[in-house]
Amino acid sequence: APPPAVAAPGRTPALAGGTDPAPGLDVAALEFLAANAAVRAQRLLAEALAPGHAASPVPAVLTEWQDTVRLTAAGPPAEVAARLAAGCDRDRTDLARAVRAWEHGGAAALTVLEEEWTPDAEALARARAQLAAAWEEGERAPRLRAAGNRWTAMGTDAQVRYGRDGRWWPYRKDRGRWWPAGPPAQDPEAALAILASD
Repeated sequence: APPPAVAAPGRTPALAGGTDPAPGLDVAALEFLAANAAVRAQRLLAEALAPGHAASPVPAVLTEWQDTVRLTAAGPPAEVAARLAAGCDRDRTDLARAVRAWEHGGAAALTVLEEEWTPDAEALARARAQLAAAWEEGERAPRLRAAGNRWTAMGTDAQVRYGRDGRWWPYRKDRGRWWPAGPPAQDPEAALAILASD
């Protein structure tokens, strides 16, 4: 029989008390990694016990950069976050934007942030059809300028990005850079509505 579901991640041991740690051992980082592993294990078990799990595709292995973003998004102690930032060969703003993307949709959202692509004819036709159907007759649709998979609302700091999975991701420009602004939507109007509601 499968194991029972676990209501909450187990408590990890406190490693900082009692005896002196081994030389060179970063106790705060080790405690954070153990706690993060417990949270992931609880989530993975819940997914494995969910109906239809056997038919689900195996998730891709995270790259080092994706794992850095995932760990930073988990809220490590300040000194651990500083080590992650220093070791990723990206500036702090890039890491902050990546963490924001991760918080809105994990690896898929990070891909949308970093990958600019040109939809093929079929995907472009689907995207244009969704754009055409997004606003009802009589509604004032924004003027959108397309570049690859990105549609920017003219005269605003709002943008929607079309993902390879057919979802639309809202973005907002801040100090010259586009920032993820919310979770994905099934149509461009809903994605732009997320921006309007902020």
